[in-house]
Amino acid sequence: MNKSSLIQQQLWIVAKWEFLHFFKLKQEIISKLIMLAIAGVIYFFATANSQLEQGYHLASNLEFSVKTEPTSTQFKFTKHDDLTAIIANLAENTSYDGVLKFDQATHSYTLITAVKSAWQTTLQSLLRAQLQQAQFDSLGLSEQQRLGLTKNISIEHRVLDELLKNQADRSQTYTAFGVLILLFVAMFGIFGQLFVSITGEKQNRVTEQLLATMTPQTWIDGKLLGQILLAVKTMIGTLLSIILSMLFFTVIIKQQALNLDFINWSLLPWLLAYAIVGLGICAAFMAAIAAGIDDPNHSSKSALMMLPLAPIVIAFFVIDAPNSVLTIVLSYLPITAFAVMPVRMSLVEIPIWQALLSLLLSIGCFYYLRIFAARIFKMGMNMYAKEPSLKAMWLSIFK
Repeated sequence: MNKSSLIQQQLWIVAKWEFLHFFKLKQEIISKLIMLAIAGVIYFFATANSQLEQGYHLASNLEFSVKTEPTSTQFKFTKHDDLTAIIANLAENTSYDGVLKFDQATHSYTLITAVKSAWQTTLQSLLRAQLQQAQFDSLGLSEQQRLGLTKNISIEHRVLDELLKNQADRSQTYTAFGVLILLFVAMFGIFGQLFVSITGEKQNRVTEQLLATMTPQTWIDGKLLGQILLAVKTMIGTLLSIILSMLFFTVIIKQQALNLDFINWSLLPWLLAYAIVGLGICAAFMAAIAAGIDDPNHSSKSALMMLPLAPIVIAFFVIDAPNSVLTIVLSYLPITAFAVMPVRMSLVEIPIWQALLSLLLSIGCFYYLRIFAARIFKMGMNMYAKEPSLKAMWLSIFK
């Protein structure tokens, strides 16, 4: 076996161990079963609350009737001039399910019931629609006038700059921000796992034995590959959970069709490519910092591992100025491009070569960051019981 094949084999061994060390199939299955159980409980209570009786009887101080479909729940109203006694005995009285009281002074309606139930929401919706219709009839409004009163007024913002996507297209920005949120979730996973993995193995002196069989670069590369695979798994798992939740509440609970028009499918491959490269850059930076930490309980460098989250936060603030000089610079700067460029692409028509250039610069940044992380790790291994300073870590990069 030649040296290249041996390094590749060792890299995959480390990556596989790193992945399986945090990925537990049994726990994943149990968590999904718990989600299904919770969904079943929610569905049971939602179905139980939505099951209405065939009819409800209400007392009222005026003649009233509600028009419903023959197969729908029916509401019957009985007029009583004095509702005081009925309201007082509403909890014990089985003849009436509620009272609809009209106040002549304020021209307002009050629905009074002993307990809260789903049929009351249905009745209030029917009452609003019927009373609004009666008000229109009393005013003698035409059908066109009625539509004008009920129609919502919308104002569209159209930008003359041809490079900027207008308001109809900017709804596709949800896709970019959705990927950024998934990336944010994955970053927190990488932060915890790399911190525990690298510092824990150094304290237990496990890496000393490993470095007798492989180079620091191979060990770091394996760590990064395993963590990137875990992060991608986290993003996919979170995305599936979100989609299943949307399907459950939209299709099963609300009985509506699931609309995925807000997803920009043509932009999605670019977003995924930037997300994977961004995960690599952030993981390499975190690995470099963790490699310089000797005691995680007392080290001041732990806070530096949160710095890779800054580009994601910055991306949420550039939405209002996608063509500003600062935003353009950040979209090409390798340490921020993975977060800023996808958002900018969702707002501005960008030539493919610019997106490719930004992506290639980010890949180059990841390539050198992993080398820097390996050099810092090698120095840290030679300084047991003594944590290297930031200056020493910086100088070790160029050795």
